[in-house]
Amino acid sequence: MSRAEEPRRHADRAAQFMPFAALTGYYDLVRERERVTEPRREPSEEEAARISAELASVRKGQLVRVTHYERDAYVTTEGIVTRIDLAARELTVVRRHISFNNIWRVA
Repeated sequence: MSRAEEPRRHADRAAQFMPFAALTGYYDLVRERERVTEPRREPSEEEAARISAELASVRKGQLVRVTHYERDAYVTTEGIVTRIDLAARELTVVRRHISFNNIWRVA
């Protein structure tokens, strides 16, 4: 049996139909470059007092909308407060842990 007539292994046959990515990681790099970063704002004394008052009114089991800083941008998380950790200064909304220092608004 000649080499051209030898049956190909299943993995070899499947490999010929796999997508070819000549530029591995290229699209991830492009996506990263397109991401707009937003600088973190430092709250004034009045804003810090407002944030503190908003946090003081939050209770476990309450539905909240929290605007917070996360990885170069402000995002809004909405959900049920599952935990308030005063020692760690952290608010947990569903499964997302949010540091008090990163919170900008609680509604």
